[in-house]
Amino acid sequence: MQGEYTISGIMIYGEEFEVREGYVVVEGSRIKEVGFERCDSPIEGLICPALVNAHTHVGDSIAKDLPFLPLLELVAPPDGLKHRILNAASKRDIADGMRSALETMRRSGTCHFIDFREGGAQGSSLLKGLAGGKATVLGRLAPEDSVEELLSVADGVGISSTRDLPAEALHAIVEKAKKSRKIIGIHAGELNRNDIDNAIEIMPDFLVHMTQATVSDMRRVADHGIPVVVCPRSNAVTGVGLPPIKQMREAGITLALGTDNVMMNSPDMFREMEWADKLFLHDDAYALRMATLNAARLARLNKGALKPGMDADLLVFNLDSDTFKSSQNLLSTIVRRAGPDDISYFIEEGKAWRNCSRKY
Repeated sequence: MQGEYTISGIMIYGEEFEVREGYVVVEGSRIKEVGFERCDSPIEGLICPALVNAHTHVGDSIAKDLPFLPLLELVAPPDGLKHRILNAASKRDIADGMRSALETMRRSGTCHFIDFREGGAQGSSLLKGLAGGKATVLGRLAPEDSVEELLSVADGVGISSTRDLPAEALHAIVEKAKKSRKIIGIHAGELNRNDIDNAIEIMPDFLVHMTQATVSDMRRVADHGIPVVVCPRSNAVTGVGLPPIKQMREAGITLALGTDNVMMNSPDMFREMEWADKLFLHDDAYALRMATLNAARLARLNKGALKPGMDADLLVFNLDSDTFKSSQNLLSTIVRRAGPDDISYFIEEGKAWRNCSRKY
């Protein structure tokens, strides 16, 4: 279904994620109108913004469920297990793995994701071609690339750590990315806090992890207005500890949620929301905000909230599913309990697909 049509039922409305009865009119790729009474419509259910995954490594989809190993043994270049697997894989197999991860995200209600993509301009181009505009690709330099070549393809740069580049090279990349108005994301404070100060100094668009952040670090990040993407399931797998999500929020940091490396975790944002909410937040609305509006803003998108003028990227849940039967709080059920099987329609840029049925 596409063109102009109406969805009615119960809405997770606006930037405060209010639970309200009403309807949504979709015209083209945008939300044209929102009303607060019931009406007849071809699609009915529980209407919610589609999910946005703020941090992935989709290029690593070639191998899943690796052994429980320390972080450096898993991912450190050039001899970490991840790199050995990638170096032995064909380009075709890597692309097939990426398609599989994209389908998993789409089937689980994710309309967009922010990816740290290795392989330079060629790797970034491959992912952008496969994702068809559903990805914000932050590339990493390959030896054969210049920064200009990378930025001509990628939406920005995804830096593994300030420790991994000489200071002069790091600042040159950052300066050129900012001049080109591209997005800068950087891992910091994952294994220890030794790279946090330098990461803050370059004033990126966002930091990723901050698992080892101190109270002082959090205060500095908040004062500079730098958002943080947290990936708690990934941190648990690699044994680096759990991110201080509640403390970062209390410090005033804007938080978003990501699933991180597909080798270690399914890119299913329902699982990530449940973890973040139950283990750290106990705030259903904010957990949903981390997985929608906050993540969308990092990617500079007009998505993530149900209100007029926003892109029509929406999920419609089946209120007759066993998951929602006896729910005492529908928003809480979305965050803590729902999953892909509860989605009856995925509205993607205004086009309605039953049960997320369109494939990449």
